[in-house]
This record gives sequence, C-alpha cells and structure tokens, in this order.
Amino acid sequence: MSENSLKTARPRDTMVAAGVLASGVASELVRPLRELREGLAELVERLDRFTIDAKGPHPYPYEETKLLREELAGAYLACRRVTRLADDLSHAVDHRAVAAEASDLNRLVEAAMNLARHRISAETEVFIDLGSVPLVRVIPAEIVLGLAHLIIVCADSTRGTPGAAISLKTRKEHDPDSGGEEVVVFLADNGAGCPEEADTAARLGDSIARQVHGSFTGTSELGNGSVFELRVPVAR
Repeated sequence: MSENSLKTARPRDTMVAAGVLASGVASELVRPLRELREGLAELVERLDRFTIDAKGPHPYPYEETKLLREELAGAYLACRRVTRLADDLSHAVDHRAVAAEASDLNRLVEAAMNLARHRISAETEVFIDLGSVPLVRVIPAEIVLGLAHLIIVCADSTRGTPGAAISLKTRKEHDPDSGGEEVVVFLADNGAGCPEEADTAARLGDSIARQVHGSFTGTSELGNGSVFELRVPVAR
C-alpha cells in the first residue's frame, strides 16, 4: 500500500472504529435507561393511584405529595429524552446498517434533529412541519447522520443571530421527469451562513442523493443563511 493510500485509509479506519465504539456504548446505555424510564413511569403511576385511593387524612401533606410527583415526572421525562437520544445514536452509528430498506423518512428526520439539537442555541426557534409521506428506500443510518450534519450547519449559521430560526419540513411531490412520487426534505435557516461548511455539506448531500437515487441542492452563504433540499424517490 502506498503512503497516500495509508493516509487515506487511516482516517477511514479511525472513523469506522469510532463508529463501532459509539454504537457499542449507545447500545449499552439503552437498556438501563429504558429500565430506569419504565421504573420512573411506574412510580409516578403508583403515586397517582395512592393519592386517589387514600382514605381519610393523607399520610403525607398534599403539597409535599404533589411536589414529589412533579419531581418524579420531571425525572421520567428527562430519562425518556436521554433514552431516545441513546437509541437514535445506537441506530445512526450502527456499522452493520449497510442495506437499504423501506423507511419512514419522518422518523429519520426526527432522529437527526434529536442528535443535532444540542448544537442549536436556546435563542433559536425551530419550526418542524412533517407532512404525510410514503415510505422511501434508504439506508437509515446514513440518512440520519447526513441530515444531522446539515442541521448542525444551520445551528452554527444561526448562532448569535437576532430572531434566528431553523425550518425543517417534509412533503410529498410529483416528479414530472420520472412520472413518480418523491419525498422532499427541506431545511433552511435565516442566520449568518456558514460558507466554510458549504462544500462539506454539498458533498455530503450529493453522497446521500446518490445513495437514494435522488437529488440534492444546497448552500450556506455569508449573510444569507442556509438552504438545503433533498429529494428521495418513493419506494415501490
């Protein structure tokens, strides 16, 4: 193997190894998190039943019981969010996911947003409009990771922008060229743009488009924000 080939292979091998490690870690997290989530949900339900069924004076003051219930419910919701994140991460970096399958693109879009949301500033509004779309044939892990990267580009574009907003939409359209149907994923922001990320995003989008036999257009320009659009043929 030549020196140039080694330089190319090493980063790729590192990425594969990192993916395998992240997949294993995420998988290990999912089971205990699910058990904790289910345990907290049962505690909240039992506390509700106890409050309703108690006869006479409550063993605990009502306000304290209510506060305990709220704290348990908060812990349950936090655990549910982390469980969903670990689950999405486990599927997104699964190195075994190499075959295309009929998938719910809206579910993959939600997973991508879940993985990338930590990069979105609290001051940035996020508008999500997921239309009724048919199944598409894709490799789920690649779609989730690709869309998550594009969302991160939008997040960086909007950081520090007054009135910043990110819009994410899906819809079904008729393709006049092929005569078939396609699902469109539209992502845009009104931020300052990330031109330094535009080439990477374009290459990533083109790679996804080739994988799904669809098309991709997108840019992130200084002062004009980012606009990305992925078109995926409907699975037959």
